[in-house]
Amino acid sequence: MNKIAFSEILKDKKAVFFDMDGVLYDSMGAHADAWNNAFRFYGIDFPQERVYENEGRTAQSTINLVYRQNEERDATETEINQIYSKKTELIEFLPDVVPFEGAKKLMEYLKQQGIAIWVVTGSSQDKFLDALLNDFEGYVSSERVISGNHVKHGKPNPEPYLLALKKSGFNSDEVIVIENAPLGIQSARAAGIFTVAINTGILDDSILWDSGADWVFKDWNELKAEI
Repeated sequence: MNKIAFSEILKDKKAVFFDMDGVLYDSMGAHADAWNNAFRFYGIDFPQERVYENEGRTAQSTINLVYRQNEERDATETEINQIYSKKTELIEFLPDVVPFEGAKKLMEYLKQQGIAIWVVTGSSQDKFLDALLNDFEGYVSSERVISGNHVKHGKPNPEPYLLALKKSGFNSDEVIVIENAPLGIQSARAAGIFTVAINTGILDDSILWDSGADWVFKDWNELKAEI
């Protein structure tokens, strides 16, 4: 497959929609540990690889998925609240996550080109959403963030990216998405948006291609070299 220059991908685009965890932040390891240990506290197995495969779901969707797989039923409201509270508690004890080197450099490049920056994330945790606005001050504003708090159906449903299109006023062909997770890729493609994947996790590149990515960069270094 012939390599596509990132500048060519951006040609005539008016906005980039970034996922957050695993794209802007090296945070998926922390989330995987927290989910794994939260479920384990209640005697349920949710291996790290399954966390990466299901990244982007809302918390309720993730918990129900695991209960269907392990208990053959949806979780009760009490169980959802217990596990999500435990996950949030565990996250607070983990080291602060840091932005990927290259993320801010890309945003500066986009800003210079007059390309709008939006963030579309399944996260609904204030700790990470507040950090996003602080760490990317001058590039990301609260009115240009779609979080898990704004949608009923999380990724892989196209709702998050369709909502971003609606709020931004851009057409799908005027935007690209940068994702790292299979469900995020599926969500963006279902919304009709050209989707670039950066493989920052433990999944094989082939899984990202098979999820529908239009292009896959093997890591941030490969993308960073083009900006």
